[in-house]
Amino acid sequence: MTTEHDPETLAVLREMAVKIAAAAPKDWRRAVLEGFADGTGSGHRGPVYEPRSLDSTGSSVDLHYEMCLVHELERAADRLTIELVVHPTGKFEAVTSESLRRSPRAGRGGFTYLLRPDALPAEPAAFQPGPTRAVQAGDPQEALQLLDRYLRRRAEIVGFQEKLPQPLEAAEREFLEGHLPVPLPDDLRALYGRADGDHRAGLLNGFHWLELKGLAALSDKDRPENRSWIVRDWDRVLLREVRYDTHPAGAVRRAQHLPGWIPFAHDTGGEFLAVDMDPGPNGHPGQVIRIGLHDHDGPVYVADSVTSLLRRDVEALENFSYQYKNGRLRLFHRDDATALDRELRIGGDSAPLREIHPGIQRLVVANSHLVDLAPVRNAPSLWEVELANCPTADLSPLRAAPVEVLTADLNRIDLAPLAEHPTLRLLKLATGEPVDLAPLRTCPRLYGLDLAAAEVCDIAVLGDLDGLLYLNLSAAQWEELWAATAHPVGLAAAELDGAPTLRKAAEWAGTLADDSPDVRYTRGRFTPPKGSRTPLWRRMKMPWEV
Repeated sequence: MTTEHDPETLAVLREMAVKIAAAAPKDWRRAVLEGFADGTGSGHRGPVYEPRSLDSTGSSVDLHYEMCLVHELERAADRLTIELVVHPTGKFEAVTSESLRRSPRAGRGGFTYLLRPDALPAEPAAFQPGPTRAVQAGDPQEALQLLDRYLRRRAEIVGFQEKLPQPLEAAEREFLEGHLPVPLPDDLRALYGRADGDHRAGLLNGFHWLELKGLAALSDKDRPENRSWIVRDWDRVLLREVRYDTHPAGAVRRAQHLPGWIPFAHDTGGEFLAVDMDPGPNGHPGQVIRIGLHDHDGPVYVADSVTSLLRRDVEALENFSYQYKNGRLRLFHRDDATALDRELRIGGDSAPLREIHPGIQRLVVANSHLVDLAPVRNAPSLWEVELANCPTADLSPLRAAPVEVLTADLNRIDLAPLAEHPTLRLLKLATGEPVDLAPLRTCPRLYGLDLAAAEVCDIAVLGDLDGLLYLNLSAAQWEELWAATAHPVGLAAAELDGAPTLRKAAEWAGTLADDSPDVRYTRGRFTPPKGSRTPLWRRMKMPWEV
């Protein structure tokens, strides 16, 4: 069972309800606030006043102080969900929780409850082999020569010689590198023997070459908090279910971050150049990749080494492929190859897949009466497939594709071809006819199921899926599951789909936790503020509200 708020917290929530009511437009019927506080700040959506025809939100209502105070009174260690529903009659209801939160996906009005926030599914990189030839492509001596050529040509263009910081003593460089998760590649190590970064000169086409102490601080294996751009939690997992491959294929492991990625340059805007000492099967240790806040789909391959990065910059300067304007030197590089489109969308009655090529990583087939998936056998990098609004489809060809995420919105689905599928990780179903989940028992990597829009033959099968970490069901399906079996062992994130009330969401969370759930729910009353713009008939208590 959920617990109620203590008197102090309830008083603050009541004051929030009063402020929301005071800012309400005329003829409002309900106000909804979805907010949070995390100890350093707060944020909220709304309050949204209903009916929506009022076209009015309470974005001007300042609730920051109250939400931060609730966070303090609740003694929350992390992000605290704070939600309020306020009525013009003086009634309100509130829920607060560190584990219960709104679904992160757009258009989904449900709730997610985190039973084990730190139990995240492995990233695809965990299943990828290492490089076929673990040989560095860079050359220390050439890298030093290229740096000299680059500085000379740059000086000719800008009119002055860059004076780089003197290198640290060899013993200090060795000490700092010892705090890294992996050693630096030979060419970058040689460059740090020549200079300690570029002192924010932006030599690497606008990227600032970090001093060695800054590099070590970002990658110190004992200080992960320094890598502020790396945030991986359930919200982000559910928003970004696939990590795409870069070009060339298989050069970089598919992950948000790996310990073997060592940032050595930054653009001051959240992007980094890093040396990759843990490459994919077609990569080289020491290759250069771009990572950071804006590379949501995964890292971007830049060059096979720091040496090649410098060679490319030198060639751009010597071939006059640059622009020098307002004191800024910008280089233009000729791409050695153009990456193929990674997504293919097809719609229509026949939905031919003839356009599929080896570079396709996401396939969407929509509104088709006849879906022939046979060509996917020729898509070695097809990680995600979505079948939308189709009567049925033979899923057998997917056995030959490395599909990790499958979304199937079909009237009839036969999952038998997916039995023992070696790579399937997340399955989202919407069906018109009941689907048999039994074949999923043999999928070794399956961690997530979204069945909220599906009809299921035997929901008790979910109790047999030991590797299941994430499960999304409708309220009726959750009740059916509890009647049939206990919740799946090891479940880390559960989702209640639809548009449940706060009370329903709190009650549902209480069925998930083995002990007292991290959810507090209260219904209370407040005195509507004087001068309320709510009509008298709305402020009067109706018989069913007494």
